[in-house]
Amino acid sequence: MLLLFSIPQSVFPLNLHDVIEGGPPIVTEGGILFRYKEDKRNPGYVMVSGDFNGWESPILMVKNSHNVFVYFYSKTDERSVVLKQGAFRYRYLVDGVWMKDGENIKIVHDEYGTELSYFEVPHPIIITTHNPVHVNSNTYLFYYRDEEAEKVHIVGDFNNWNPYSHPLKKNKSDIWEIELDLVSGTYAYRFIVDGLFRRDPLGIKVVYDRFDNSYSSFDIPLKQ
Repeated sequence: MLLLFSIPQSVFPLNLHDVIEGGPPIVTEGGILFRYKEDKRNPGYVMVSGDFNGWESPILMVKNSHNVFVYFYSKTDERSVVLKQGAFRYRYLVDGVWMKDGENIKIVHDEYGTELSYFEVPHPIIITTHNPVHVNSNTYLFYYRDEEAEKVHIVGDFNNWNPYSHPLKKNKSDIWEIELDLVSGTYAYRFIVDGLFRRDPLGIKVVYDRFDNSYSSFDIPLKQ
């Protein structure tokens, strides 16, 4: 018999109040930090827009106690990908005037000759806060972070606990991942990392067997 309980998830956001200087966007593991500061004048407001948000409505940046306008972009799609690998153009809207980032030497021109700043994402930015991630239909994606691991497999009710049938592969972000086609039901599972059983650190639920061994668990509801 398996007993079930939930594990609360903790998220530690970047503290934008600690940003003391302006400069080019900073690419982090969780998203993009935009920072804008002018020493000669004090803008009333600063907004940002670019390829990262599809050039939709400009996003208002927040002015912190160091007079730096800051914004942290971390929006994900259904696969938990913040941004894919590539170059992303952007501009600032300062008191109603569009301008390039004066602190960024990386500049390109659009088809009208307008100067646009840009930053580069060397590999996809992936936020792994929970497992599994629903991709589409019956497809679910599992992540496992361990840059030092040499082999990672997943075992569970969905593969009759076969330790060899479902190896994970490293993606471009050096995160282990695997996609599984699953039907509705309740599943217990573990990872096998270099021959050792590991409970999923991103698993929301944990179950125990009668020998007090712990497993990660998840539910896939019936489709309506």
